Amino acid sequence: MNEEKIKSAVELALEKTELLGKQARAEQVPLTEEMRKEIEEIEKEYQAKIAEKDIMLKAEVGKLPLSYPPPEAELMAAALTEKFNEEKKSLEDEKEGKIEEIKKRAKT
Repeated sequence: MNEEKIKSAVELALEKTELLGKQARAEQVPLTEEMRKEIEEIEKEYQAKIAEKDIMLKAEVGKLPLSYPPPEAELMAAALTEKFNEEKKSLEDEKEGKIEEIKKRAKT
């Protein structure tokens, strides 16, 4: 009878990780110093935009208990937080799109 070596889950995970690492290195695009700076500026710009929205959210949520009863204030705070999370996700997607455009330029 032909005995086959059964690989453990750890061995399979290590092989997969190694394969993914090789693929990621193959897909890496060499960026110029100018492109790196552009990406850094985009990162800073969007970090600032998100921080500004976070500060505004905290200020609005902080004012709610002064104007509304606790249950209503909690509901409004949850709605504002959800809106913030949606805007944050949108900004992050926008940022990633701009970074991808730079990386595409590097490929050509």
